Amino acid sequence: MTDVDVIVLGSGFAGLRAAVAASSSGCSVLVVEAQPEIGGRSRFSWSNIMGAGTRFQREAGIDDSARAMFDQYMRLNAFRLDASVAWALCEGAGREIEWLADNGVEIRGIVPNESFEVPRIHRTRGGQQIIDVLTKLARAQGVDFALNHRVDRLLVEDGRVVGIEADGEQLRAKAIVYATAGMVGNKELVNIWMPELAKLAGDWVLPVGGDELAPYAQGDAIPLAESVGAQITGRDYYEATIRPGYVQVSNPALPGHLIMIDATGRRFVDETAGIAAMHGAFNSAVAPVYAIFDEAAKNDYNPSGIRSEEGTPKRRLHPDWVEDVVDAMVEQGEIVKATSLNEMADTLGIARENLASTIAKYNADVEAGFDSVQLKDSSVLRTVEAGPFYATEIRLSSIGFTGAGPRVNAFGEVLNTRHEVIAGLFAGGECAGGLAGPMSIGGNPTATCFAFGRIAGDSAAAYAAEN
Repeated sequence: MTDVDVIVLGSGFAGLRAAVAASSSGCSVLVVEAQPEIGGRSRFSWSNIMGAGTRFQREAGIDDSARAMFDQYMRLNAFRLDASVAWALCEGAGREIEWLADNGVEIRGIVPNESFEVPRIHRTRGGQQIIDVLTKLARAQGVDFALNHRVDRLLVEDGRVVGIEADGEQLRAKAIVYATAGMVGNKELVNIWMPELAKLAGDWVLPVGGDELAPYAQGDAIPLAESVGAQITGRDYYEATIRPGYVQVSNPALPGHLIMIDATGRRFVDETAGIAAMHGAFNSAVAPVYAIFDEAAKNDYNPSGIRSEEGTPKRRLHPDWVEDVVDAMVEQGEIVKATSLNEMADTLGIARENLASTIAKYNADVEAGFDSVQLKDSSVLRTVEAGPFYATEIRLSSIGFTGAGPRVNAFGEVLNTRHEVIAGLFAGGECAGGLAGPMSIGGNPTATCFAFGRIAGDSAAAYAAEN
């Protein structure tokens, strides 16, 4: 006897989408959420969604298709993804964007990003509005919610997952859908599954948004799915952004007046480059990495404000580099201050001649109006020449997304280590493995939530109907 047809674990984008899909098929659905409120970490998301072939693209004069996105998605990820799974994601993402819009989610436009050849990132009002829309739909279809309950184990009988145990109470179901968040808030799991990032970040690891969001992303799916024989995939697949050590809220790039050098004294990246570029650059740099600027830049820097929903040029999104903050961080020892470049080199442990050569070349390029080393936008070039000079360490350390989790097929069914379906267990969203690859791609995490939330919900409902 079962208590409910489908149990969905997690109430973020993927969980709510799965619940709506399963309940649309007539299933009784219970959503179990570890936190005291619906929405999980999705509530705090900017919620930009990648998708192709949408009416919003057509209205903007963009010629695109799911097939074109699939082809590029596979190339970007070095063909390390199962093609059928990647196709299900790319084909479903555009349809989900339109479905969301049809149900009241505001699509505010389409923007390009560094990964795709054409604009595919659909902007929304943010996570909370989407959660509100999905919650209303779920409740209207009779979905029940159990908040403040973290699942301790999965129940298995005759090789089938038949329920859960949470807080000492067992609940039986015909199908279980894992739709919990990733592991960005669990440093132990990050060390295990994201060793590359753990090495780069050290003890600076934290979720984008700061430690206060850590409880929403504990990676619950991995140990519980492993306990029933699930195959875990996606090691070292992640999205992370850079930051100095004195802030918890990161930006994907630095303001343009800074230059960034590694331990050899060389510049290794365009300091205003996006997330994907920083990912690759930091993996090739010799740590530690420092941002350097001079007194004039510190005194003159006056960003127009923090990121707004309407969009602000990224070079003006950095209140952490204004004069009063820099002075305070010098007092706290977080920023190094030196009267000369030689003193700075000695303090940082960099060869004097290397730092001097790098700065001289950069200043010459600034005067010429062209960054010949990293091709940074000429409009933000500024010389670094008048002391005192400032430097602070930068690490790739704020995690926005992790791609490791129980491997799923194109139907959202969880697979075991022999690539066989684990009966009764499904997954979608960030917790599902095999949806994201090694390349950080904007709008990908949210697309996996909606496309595979629906797929997992539909598959769970079909399985429940047959069993």
